[in-house]
Amino acid sequence: MSEITDEDRRIVQKQLKKNPKGLVDIPVRCSYGYPVVLTTKPLIRDQEEFEVFPTLYWLSCPKRVEEVSRIESNGYVRKLEQGLASSPGLKEEYQEDEERYLETQRSLLTEKDRKFIEEKGLDDALSRGIGGIKSDEHLKCLHLHLAHQLTEGNVLGRLIQGRFDLGDCSDDRIRCKGFQR
Repeated sequence: MSEITDEDRRIVQKQLKKNPKGLVDIPVRCSYGYPVVLTTKPLIRDQEEFEVFPTLYWLSCPKRVEEVSRIESNGYVRKLEQGLASSPGLKEEYQEDEERYLETQRSLLTEKDRKFIEEKGLDDALSRGIGGIKSDEHLKCLHLHLAHQLTEGNVLGRLIQGRFDLGDCSDDRIRCKGFQR
């Protein structure tokens, strides 16, 4: 995992318009060095207060977030759901991606976290797939699939990337540049 600087935290706060909870890594940056994907802890604890956080990877790049929101609003979630329903191969690859996602998520838990999860009966909350959804037929938030694709590979994210231009900002319009001090 890479070091997260104070400047990174300021930029991420501006990208998301809030402070991210449980930020542990910035595994993907754009060609200009700005955060694109964030990794967050699956369990955020403060003594007995806790929050289960099934979103492992967050897409933070404003350009990509806007483009994926547009893609979602144009019905692409439903198209991918139809693809999963009609293609056993695609569905199998998607299930493998989800299992790998869950393995990565589990790897971020300490032994103390695992014990806490077991004691509180929270196993189910962290056994759901990408986006915290437990379904092989329905999808939630294509942003998460793209973030997973950019980080460790994801068949749905790869399909989205192949169909739409989801690259970095142009040199004359680097959005995150305005977020620096």
